[in-house]
Amino acid sequence: MRPINEIIIHCTATPEGRPVSVAEINGWHLERGWSGIGYHRVIHLDGRREAGRQIERIGAHVKGHNTGTVGVVYVGGMNRDFTAAADTRTPAQKDALLAEIIDLRDRFGIGKISGHHDYDAGKACPSFEARPEYAHLFPAMNAVANFEDEVLRRGDIGPAVFDWTEELRRFREMIDHEWPVQPSDTFDYTIEMVTIWFQKRRGIVADGIVGPQTRDEMDRALAGKPPYRALEL
Repeated sequence: MRPINEIIIHCTATPEGRPVSVAEINGWHLERGWSGIGYHRVIHLDGRREAGRQIERIGAHVKGHNTGTVGVVYVGGMNRDFTAAADTRTPAQKDALLAEIIDLRDRFGIGKISGHHDYDAGKACPSFEARPEYAHLFPAMNAVANFEDEVLRRGDIGPAVFDWTEELRRFREMIDHEWPVQPSDTFDYTIEMVTIWFQKRRGIVADGIVGPQTRDEMDRALAGKPPYRALEL
């Protein structure tokens, strides 16, 4: 099991009172080029708590901070007119969200909680202040360090880049592709283009940046496995 030290709360950014299924969220995220639903737990309008992505898998719910976190989303977060962010949690959702947070905290020894907007000031999500609301459940929260996703991108230099280019070379040879790759410790334009080619081939976001999802897909590809999908619906 991967280490988890933080819960991050989200909303679906849908109008108040509108039901949203896990399958629907999964479809949205597949359209973005992800492996499917990026959240691990979903809290429905009636308080039902449902699984999304497997908790043991790194999520796709907060840029740069998916490693070491678990994503919990409640359905809602916009007013009925869909014109402004709003805390639309029903009483049942508030009770279920509290129970979910306590269960996750106790199961994994989690020491910190945040809202999505705590890592992205440009977002309103989850449309309420999660840290102060649940701070009493995490008394040592301020002492808990953040996990940050390790990424490689154009301009990086070093052994990690060499290892990535070697994996690209191995994959190219596995499928007998003509695109030349020579292992290098410099992430240059060519490596960026080959990385994008690999990402497109595996059906994930093709941005030329090597993050958790791209690394996972390379591991699967070299093991002869098909692209990962969060849900098989």
